[in-house]
Parts: sequence; structure tokens; C-alpha cells
Amino acid sequence: MKKQHYKYWMGRASICFGLTIGVLILCLTPLLAQTITLPDVHSKTSPSESSTLKGTIHLDSSSGASSYKVKIKAFGEQIYTERLPAGTPFQIDKIKPGYYDLVIEANGHTTLVKEDVIKIMPKKTTQIFVTMLKAPTIFQDGDATKIIMCSACHKKLYMEMMRGEGADFHTGPWPGPDGKLIHLPDLQRDFYANSSPEHLSFVSPITVASILKQPEEKRDACRSCHAPTRILQGGDRPTPPSLREENQIDGVTCASCHLDKDGNVHGKYDLSAPHPTVQDPLFTEARSAELCAACHQTDYSAPAQQTYLEWQTDFAPKDDRTCQSCHMPRVVRLFAKIFSTLPERAVGKHLFPGGHSPTMLKKAATLSVTQNPSAPQMIQIGVTNSGAGHSLPTGHGPRAVLLHVKIEGPDGTLLLDTRKTLPLAVYTVNPELPPISETLHAAIRAGATETVALKLGDQPGQYRVRAELYYDLDRQVDFNDQDLPLIAAIEAELKRPQ
Repeated sequence: MKKQHYKYWMGRASICFGLTIGVLILCLTPLLAQTITLPDVHSKTSPSESSTLKGTIHLDSSSGASSYKVKIKAFGEQIYTERLPAGTPFQIDKIKPGYYDLVIEANGHTTLVKEDVIKIMPKKTTQIFVTMLKAPTIFQDGDATKIIMCSACHKKLYMEMMRGEGADFHTGPWPGPDGKLIHLPDLQRDFYANSSPEHLSFVSPITVASILKQPEEKRDACRSCHAPTRILQGGDRPTPPSLREENQIDGVTCASCHLDKDGNVHGKYDLSAPHPTVQDPLFTEARSAELCAACHQTDYSAPAQQTYLEWQTDFAPKDDRTCQSCHMPRVVRLFAKIFSTLPERAVGKHLFPGGHSPTMLKKAATLSVTQNPSAPQMIQIGVTNSGAGHSLPTGHGPRAVLLHVKIEGPDGTLLLDTRKTLPLAVYTVNPELPPISETLHAAIRAGATETVALKLGDQPGQYRVRAELYYDLDRQVDFNDQDLPLIAAIEAELKRPQ
């Protein structure tokens, strides 16, 4: 059944792709044009033999496009690009004879995947006429577009988003809606065992359990970021999403962040594709964090969800890294392997590691154990948020970081082991949760250190102290903390004098 489903969507993607090629290059009589003078390009022809290229671009009026872009490439290198008003012909003088790649683009139209090659003859004027057809609506399902639609060209991104290819996630037991432990690798029905958090955001047991604990009238508000509508609704900033009505099982999809209400695909680069594309400043390093803020700064539905503000206030003034720097590390590769002749570009990996990733957790914090010189019977356990670009923990209210400490006396006697009782300290997103110990604290801000004081035993001699820091995705569910992922651990031997 899954194989048939996949073939259906692959067939649909192929049909849509076939509809997109609409560029016709024909001859046309000379027209009044805007003149463009090109820089010299590699050629053995003398300047006296330079020629002229004239072109008229007809845009389908129903698309609403007000301008078009003309690009000229020589030997794979882009030597000229210019955006012109709709209806304005172009003219390039002093262009040397030879073969060139010509690309014409206009929003809302089909664009060239493989650039058309034009031949410029010596001492002659080459005239072209290009008709740009309005691009067919290949994303007819809008924000309910399934990720499989994008996989025909963007297979690597699909494997990361849906399959979690190359992922490093904690797959230990998490609580189900009834409080019983569920092992993620055993889940095979509706999602892959090692999917990305974006795919699992709607169907994972921890998400289901957390949302079911909310009042019924608030559950859809929570789900609005777990199966969201498009955040690109027009305007200069992303729009907070709502819960989409269809295809909720895919969780956060490509359409959630990249597709606008007119069917254009937004991204960082100015490039050609079989679908309408828009180069959007929101996808540059300078502004990309704003995209994350649509769901990770949700004052309207989850007041404790302040991750964007935490980054902006505590981290950004000291470090130029953004959300994507850590959670979408860049790799240089093809956007689409089926177009292997196109250049490779820096692309963010779509795995979104965070609280589910042991590797990310181990980068988040460090521990220290120090002894008070003036009162050597007293020690301090320090927890430093050394690696997170926001508070630790962050996000949903019940998330917590647990500090456990074990102390052995000089004769090996176990004096303290909080893993058998309650944590020594609990740092939570929402410290107003019902207290589970006397040491409930607010989340540790980026770059800050929080300390807990302890007293050694009365007996002089060598003490062994071990501190461990664990991550709890949902503190409101009571289950065995020994199965939680470890963030950091430290051991120290401290001498208490007579």
C-alpha cells in the first residue's frame, strides 16, 4: 500500500514538472530596447567583431508580474544580470561572438531549469523573442501539500525531513498519553522510527501526551505549530500559523515555511526551478531567525514559549550565530540531484536537532565542582549554559533540566545520592509549575551559571563527588529519570581537613 502511495505522488510530481517548461525562443524584428553593455568575456575574437543581442520578453498578463530578470552566462560564469520592467525590451551591446547561456525569469511564470543556449554571430545583431507562460498551480493543496511532492527533486531534504537520515536522536522511553512508557523505535505505523522532529511533531507520543494534558479548548492552539498552516501569508514578516485542516500527519512540512499563498516557493537564492521561486530576505542569515519566531515565540498560545526572545536578548548581542547555525548546519550540495549540471550551494540540513539529540544536549551545558577555601566543608555545584543559544531548557513549559549529585565519604560510605530520591535542583521553562522539590529554579539563561551549595560530611578526609545533568522533555509525567538523556557529568575528589 505504501509503495502504491509513493508511486501516485511521484507520478503527480512528474506531471507537474512536465507542465512547467514554457520558454519559446523565436526570431523577432528589431525593437526599441534598454541598452546593456557587457564586460569583456573570454573570447579569441577581436573587439571590432563584437555584436549586439536584442530581446523582447512577453509576460502572461494574468500572472500579475511587473518585471522580469535577464541573466547571461559565459563558460558557466554569470557575467550579467538585470531586472527590467514588464514590456521593456533589452539590448546588450559589445557582446563578443560565441555561445552564451540565457536565463529569463519572472515571478509567477515558469522558469528555465536548463538555460537556453544562444549563438552570437560576429558583427551581427541577434534578436530573440521569449514568451513566458504563467506557471501552472503545481501545489494545488497549498499548506496541506505533502512532503512527498517535493521529494521528486529534493530527495536529500526529503530523507532528512521524513526519514531522519543522519539523525542523532534520543530513542529511549518516553511517556504515552496514559503515562506508560513507550519506546520510539517500536513505533512503525504512522511514522518512521528515526524521523526528524519536524515530522514527528504531530504524531510522536510525547507530543500527544503533552497536548492531551491541556484543556480541550487549548489543544488546537498547541497543535497550530505542530501541523501548521503557511507562515508566509504576505507582508514583511512571517505570520503565526494555525492548525491546518488536512495532511496533519506530516507535521511541519516544506510548505509550512517555504510556500506562500500564491504558490511561490521562497528561499535564500535567486535561482531557476520548475516552479515559481522568490528570493526572500527572510531566508538570509541576517533574518532567518524570524522564520523560527513564528512558532518559537508564541505569546498568543504558549506564554512560556520565548525561545526567539531568549536568543535575541541573551545570545545575539555577543554572537552572530542564528537558530539555523546550530539547528540547520550548512552543507554544500545540490538542491536537486536530478539537475546535476547546476552548481552546488550551501544548504541547511533539515534534521533540526535539539532537545531530542544527545549530541546537541552534550554541547549545551557544563558542570563544575568547587570547594570554599575559607569553609572547606562547603562545596558548590555550578551549572553553566555554555552552548545553547537560548535559555536551558527552553520551549514548552514542562521541560526541565535535572541536577543529580552523589557524594561518598572518606570510608566509601554513600552520603547522598539524589537519583534515588529527588533531584538536587530542577531548572524549568516555567518555574510556576507545582513544585516537586525545594530547589525549583527558572531556566538558565544563555551564558549564565547557576550554583547549588552543599555541605560535605563531618568526617575529615577525601570525599568523592559526582554531579550529573539530565534533560527531561516533560517533567509533568512521572517516570524513571534514569532513562533520561545525559547532558553532562563531572567527578571530583575533595579533601576536607581536620
